[in-house]
Amino acid sequence: MKTDNIQTRYAQVRAGAINEENRTVEFVISTEAVDSYKTVFRLDGWMLDEYNRNPIVCYNHEVFGDADMIIGTSEVFRDGDALIGRVTFEDAETNPFAEKIFRKIKAGTLRMASINARVSKARMGLKDQNEDPDVVYFTRQYLQEWSVVSIGSNPDALKRNSEELEALRSAAVKEIEVTEEPVTSKEERASFDVFEAQLIVNQNSLVK
Repeated sequence: MKTDNIQTRYAQVRAGAINEENRTVEFVISTEAVDSYKTVFRLDGWMLDEYNRNPIVCYNHEVFGDADMIIGTSEVFRDGDALIGRVTFEDAETNPFAEKIFRKIKAGTLRMASINARVSKARMGLKDQNEDPDVVYFTRQYLQEWSVVSIGSNPDALKRNSEELEALRSAAVKEIEVTEEPVTSKEERASFDVFEAQLIVNQNSLVK
């Protein structure tokens, strides 16, 4: 099944996230918490090889055109129960625009970031694995790119998120209902491509 879903995810900026000397900021870009859409990104499902070959961080997802919109690079890694993105901003001489964005983040003027992830496998929760059968579990997803953004979403996008997630959920239920294979094999059911997940990070909620 082909999908083109945009979903919104909320999270907190990591405590002690800003390092002025190293010009880095850390974001918690994913956990296994059930979100408001009743979906979960399995941490073991994150595939980072594609991203690591070109680990750019942009502003407002401007990956084409003005090169200054590429404001830095990042390391993405798992730390405990979270997936962390640590962006290193380009210096002021190389990219004055990146310097401006870094300063706006430090000042709290810019408070959001978002990620693009292509989901290739999803399923409904399995009771025998202590999962909620009403929750959609993404079990394989490829990080494409993430950005600092000025506005993470809007009412129309939120409405579309809900509508498309319902279609995805229905497809996942159908895949599970039609299979006659054991429960343990259902993890590989319901394949979805070209899925864009958007994560909004609220810097006001810094953990002190």
